[in-house]
Amino acid sequence: MRTLTEKTAIAVLLTVLLTLAVQARQPNVIYINTDDWGIGKVPCYKLDDVSMKMIKTPNIDKLRAGGMLFNRAYAGNAVCGPSRNSLLTGKHGGHAAWRANSGPPPVKNWPPKYPMLGEVARRAGYTTAGFGKLSPGGTEKPETITATGWDYWLGYLGHVDCRSFYGTHIWENGKKKPIPENARKKLNEHLPVLGEHGVFTEDLYADKAIEFIKKNQKRPFFIYFASVVPHGDASTVPFKGLWTPSLEGYDDETLGLTELEQLYAALMTRHDRNVGRIVAAVKELGLEEDTIIMWTSDNGDEDSYYGKTDTWDGNGPFRMYKRYLYEGGIRVPLIAYWPGTIPAGSTTDQWTTQYDLMPTLAHMGLKERTDEMDGISIYATLANRPEKQEKREYLYWEFYERGPQQAVHLGKWKGYRANGLKGEIELYDLTTDIGEENDLAAEHPEVVARISEIMAKEHEEHPKWKLPGIDD
Repeated sequence: MRTLTEKTAIAVLLTVLLTLAVQARQPNVIYINTDDWGIGKVPCYKLDDVSMKMIKTPNIDKLRAGGMLFNRAYAGNAVCGPSRNSLLTGKHGGHAAWRANSGPPPVKNWPPKYPMLGEVARRAGYTTAGFGKLSPGGTEKPETITATGWDYWLGYLGHVDCRSFYGTHIWENGKKKPIPENARKKLNEHLPVLGEHGVFTEDLYADKAIEFIKKNQKRPFFIYFASVVPHGDASTVPFKGLWTPSLEGYDDETLGLTELEQLYAALMTRHDRNVGRIVAAVKELGLEEDTIIMWTSDNGDEDSYYGKTDTWDGNGPFRMYKRYLYEGGIRVPLIAYWPGTIPAGSTTDQWTTQYDLMPTLAHMGLKERTDEMDGISIYATLANRPEKQEKREYLYWEFYERGPQQAVHLGKWKGYRANGLKGEIELYDLTTDIGEENDLAAEHPEVVARISEIMAKEHEEHPKWKLPGIDD
């Protein structure tokens, strides 16, 4: 027989062990990936005075104030399809099945034979959900999306059919569901500010994401929220597709905004409201200290949807924009929020890219990074243990619009080359030349030589997309 003292000691020990087990539970992850949201249009980055003063994102501002801002965060590629392909497959552009938006690759390259993001998250112990622009490029069959690791998904099959913020249908777990409230004959007379008319799909994603969180609050969950804001449709839809429930105050004449600018800014603020709703739900359920919320964008800025005005400098000081592998095409905002772990108001220079998400999720579930993954885990950075952060030598990109392009980050150095071996490598020191204005290639041939080696090593031959002089 155990004494009362022994029984008490055992009870205390069990309580301690149970507490440690609960504390050791992997964090929930909510990853919000916006569409074409240039880093210069994120007020808390303070890269553009007009954006900072005019665009209202109070909830994203709160995430930044309570979390960590990444100074060197990068998209997987320079346009939506290839970028999301890198995110969902864990592959950089030199290995990915999708390397441009310009049409599908041969069937044998898709779907890939290696695990995708949802599958990796599920194997790491997460219950998974995907919302919105889930396609990794082109158009997928519903069963393809369903089979790649999502316990629940709501969205669209491609990166074109999801562009309307008021879709006439949506896909839920592989089944097409009409949205009768969005019948065009019902909406046309109210465009482009619809008020209570119709269903704004971004609101629907937030509704269902909150429902998913409540349903799965007692188990680790991973949510991929693939927003389409503020992407418009530059050619076919009235008002360039920038339909919104309200103008959020941007129609104030003293602001001097064009109609398209008002709509564009209103969509960003509407998205911010949904970010706030999701954060509030996490707090109300007592999950705030158990949940990492990450907010980012899929590539650099694209301003054609609001008429290419000079009101906002969407990429701040960075060179070029979407569809280029200069910094303006691939450097993106990234804010991480994890109260109790990530220091409020902190900043990191840890360089990371979207194909780091997959190994990070694996790490959180105590799973090893596999050879299929091109990224590294940044869990140590998120967990406020920078001294434990895995190091990397370089980052690599490859892209095939506006001509074939390659880019390499090698510490402080940035190498860029157009047109394969027929082009010269440009070299920039990002610590002193963030705008990539001064080509230093002639002064540092040894760095250029190393970057050239990386460009050759990381390019994997693809039947559709070729690098001149390499695949000839």
